[in-house]
Amino acid sequence: MKYRRLGKTGLFISEIGLGTAQIGGSSLIGGRYIGSPRIKRKDALRILNTAYEEGINFYDTSDKYGDGEAERLLREAFCKKRDKVILATKCGLTSQGERCFREKYARSCLEQSLINLGTDHIDIFQLNKPDLSLIKSGQIYGLLNKLKREGKIRFTGVSAVADEEAVKLALDNRVDTLQVFYNLLHIEPNELFIGKAFDSGIGLIIKSPLSSGILTGKYSRNTKFNEEDDRAAFLYGEVLVSRVDMVDRISQHFRLNNGYSILHLALNYLLSNKRISSIIPGVSKVSQLIDILKLCSAERMNSQEIYRIESFIKQNYKEYKYDNEIITIR
Repeated sequence: MKYRRLGKTGLFISEIGLGTAQIGGSSLIGGRYIGSPRIKRKDALRILNTAYEEGINFYDTSDKYGDGEAERLLREAFCKKRDKVILATKCGLTSQGERCFREKYARSCLEQSLINLGTDHIDIFQLNKPDLSLIKSGQIYGLLNKLKREGKIRFTGVSAVADEEAVKLALDNRVDTLQVFYNLLHIEPNELFIGKAFDSGIGLIIKSPLSSGILTGKYSRNTKFNEEDDRAAFLYGEVLVSRVDMVDRISQHFRLNNGYSILHLALNYLLSNKRISSIIPGVSKVSQLIDILKLCSAERMNSQEIYRIESFIKQNYKEYKYDNEIITIR
């Protein structure tokens, strides 16, 4: 496993981290379950232990993944080696499905996360998808700095939705880290703000590197996700068809096979971007994790290869989005 500097934090984190939404399971949000179907606890712990043994030291979670179950699993897996791992969690989503960043609520989220994780501090405390008006107001950052001074958090971050938010954060330099969507089916961030954020000293964490699993190549036009799976809310119809078809076109054009799959191309494309600190794929099986980790020894792409890939995508893909995609808790 290779490690990269996380912006101005001075932390060195594994270039492949682990997102824990899948192992945490779904949460009751706004009267319905949203998230990933829950897996057996023993399987979840096996994933975490395997990740650690393979050199992964960075774990991203949330107080809402499985109603705190993901955080509790991290406590069980790492309570005796807390100083060996870097834990990032999020706050801001209420059980009613609303966004709230008032001091009282943010503090209550933090205190519960500290209990769930079994620790006295959070390495990276992230605001979960705040809207642009909150970012512009600057009020929340006073609280984050206060929590830093109290020693309850080491560094601050934002898990963003819209590109406009990410650009604003990069230019204002108000947080230590930025977690954003960026993958082979959504390459715009690399042109819009990845460079600006990096130049500002912000550590870049990439979520959904496999586009909600589509870039594993395992789904078809006819795939229907279980109602408990939050992808059912946005991966259907024209969105699903366009993404699956593009995966097929990429595989055919670049002559991918089982030895070097669309999954490995997608992750290698991201890891070849030296501005990125870590990508955080999620898995629900150890075999999926091992398949991802095979990429550790792969040769990274050069600038010409990256240009060829991005040019092909720009010429052949129109991304379709549904507004409700942004309600997911990941």
